[in-house]
Amino acid sequence: MSEKLDFFIIDDSDVNNYYTEDLLNEFEFTNSITTFLKATEGLAELTKRIQEKTKLPDVVFLDIRMPEMDGFEFIEELDEVLDDQELTSKIFILTSSKHRRDVESFEKQKIACEFLNKPLEKNEIISMVDKHFS
Repeated sequence: MSEKLDFFIIDDSDVNNYYTEDLLNEFEFTNSITTFLKATEGLAELTKRIQEKTKLPDVVFLDIRMPEMDGFEFIEELDEVLDDQELTSKIFILTSSKHRRDVESFEKQKIACEFLNKPLEKNEIISMVDKHFS
């Protein structure tokens, strides 16, 4: 892969963010990584970039269990911001469990493309990049 990717990590856990960032830095395809501890902050930055028509991240790793705003609320808000525009970023839901309610919520939304288990592993990232960016 010759294309370098920009990543957003939106997760309320410093430990998970550090681990994911450290893992992504091992790959040559990683261009930049921006982390957010609050979904509201990640949404604000993404909204700003959409409105200003500036470079969006290629990948957004989005935790679903966060205080204030969870991942599915983030997706609902983002859908309103997009207002029928197509999102060029690929959103991946991160979870430490595949609870039936979460799977059903994932299946109802149309923005996120995959459900990934935390912590991410090297082979999952390689597979995701091959599938969506090759």
